[in-house]
Amino acid sequence: MVAPDGPTLPSPAPARSVLFGLPPAGRRLPGAARAALAFGAPALVAVALGHEQQGLMAATGALAVIFGEGQVYRRRWRVVGAAALALTLSAVAGGLTGELIHQRLDSGGTHWWQLLLVLLMSAVAVTGTFVNSALRLGPPGGFFFVLAAGVGSLITGHGVPPGQVALWTALGGVSALLVGMSATLTRAHPPEERAVAAAVAAVDDYAALNPGAAGLVDARYATAMKVQTAWALLDDARRTGAGGLAATLTGAQRTFADALHRNRTADDESDLLFDTGRPAPTPRPSLRYRLLRSLSPDSHAVVSANRIGVAALLAGCSTVALDLGRPDWAVLTVTVLLHQGPDRVRGTYRGVHRIGGTALGLVLFAALYALEPRNWALVLILMALQFAIEMFVARNYGLAVVFITPLALLMGGGGQYGDMFPVLRDRLLESVIGVVVGLAALWAVDRRAHRRVLLRNDQRVLEVIGHLLHRISPGRAPREGRAHSSHTTPPHRAGTPPDPQDAARRELEFELMGSTLGAIDAAHNEPEWTRAHWTRHQRIRRLGHEVLAATRQDPRYEPVDTAQLGRWSRSLAELG
Repeated sequence: MVAPDGPTLPSPAPARSVLFGLPPAGRRLPGAARAALAFGAPALVAVALGHEQQGLMAATGALAVIFGEGQVYRRRWRVVGAAALALTLSAVAGGLTGELIHQRLDSGGTHWWQLLLVLLMSAVAVTGTFVNSALRLGPPGGFFFVLAAGVGSLITGHGVPPGQVALWTALGGVSALLVGMSATLTRAHPPEERAVAAAVAAVDDYAALNPGAAGLVDARYATAMKVQTAWALLDDARRTGAGGLAATLTGAQRTFADALHRNRTADDESDLLFDTGRPAPTPRPSLRYRLLRSLSPDSHAVVSANRIGVAALLAGCSTVALDLGRPDWAVLTVTVLLHQGPDRVRGTYRGVHRIGGTALGLVLFAALYALEPRNWALVLILMALQFAIEMFVARNYGLAVVFITPLALLMGGGGQYGDMFPVLRDRLLESVIGVVVGLAALWAVDRRAHRRVLLRNDQRVLEVIGHLLHRISPGRAPREGRAHSSHTTPPHRAGTPPDPQDAARRELEFELMGSTLGAIDAAHNEPEWTRAHWTRHQRIRRLGHEVLAATRQDPRYEPVDTAQLGRWSRSLAELG
């Protein structure tokens, strides 16, 4: 997106390529196979023991394996374990709520009791969205926790007590942990190696582009993100020392910096992301920091959570009012559309994908439903669907929805079959309600939120720069000890207090990434407003990267030049 009198902004991908394209997404086969195995193994065991309904809950808990894909092995077990626990708690809450609803319905209560499920699933959606956004966990987000609550509620309606819902969901989580960690047995291509290879390939592609080529700005951001992701995984794997993968990625970063200098123009002069010689990123800030800094009405996490809460309640209540029988389906649809945040363009693409994918998925569901699969056959079909989802979800979400739809409906049906046409009709209506309400919330609820998110993120960068400059100002005594390499973060050893300078650098790195993400959302949503604020935004980011690069030279032992500190302080005052 180029204006003759303004800067070049990142622009959303063309609708045609997003809606109908199948871009490469790396090696998906191993992860898809692990997801299908973790999903099906506990369910097959349950079926062998004569517990078909419980097997579906085990499969729900096994969805935790998806959260570990792409994580380094030394961190994967914690991620999968945390996801398994959250899925179990969501399923139990859904089971208890479903049991209460079915008791009231069986005793003559009205269908309005289903509002309890709407409230629960909305609360799970809000919580999952906030935590995922605040911690920047990325895909798959909070969708599966909302699904677990809905499936738990439905399964209790088929006679499975909440205690067994908890037990079998937890067993599925154990299966996810075992299967997810099975990749360590070969270690042929650890995730950090794949990430570095992807970053190097992206840098090579960017370096091959001609200055002024179409899509240069978006390629710059995409390449920078891949380099950043590779550094983060190397840090998680404790492989940022000299040599090896770190040396490979450092070389790619230099190539990227050279290409940035070659391609720079007057309007992006202050946006050379990696031209400051900045070494490997710092580790992530603490969980506490990331959560507390998001407790603001102007944070991406709160904006996303508020919007999804309003839409989930409205869509679920509308479905209950129409007595369609499955308010969970409308809430799930809303969750899919809105859990990624305030980017209206990408949310609209997901809405179109959801409707088109659901329509085709219902056709596939009708074919499978007509077979009335049970026991082993049902589990094998679900495994095949899960495999297909993982193969396509990163490439084309609409195609993934074609398989998500029958998976969710068959799991929610619990192996019970009847007249399929009311099911097809109601599910399509519920999906339409969810999409319409979700898109209305995306475009009408707090429609200028992206402005506040960007301005707040930029202000956070300035605040952390101020804290860091105060820490490194002359007169503050450095901590005793041996100097460390400028390409590594001094390790924090157990039993020693964390260094405030290290904490400030971590926070600055985190806030700079938030500033980038907020700028992309704002540019997609309202390019004219963003263009008016772009120069200041870029100056803030440039200052942040310069300070970060210089302070990574370990100022505790080699203080930053006083004149440099003065220049930074003056820039900080001007921008603040």
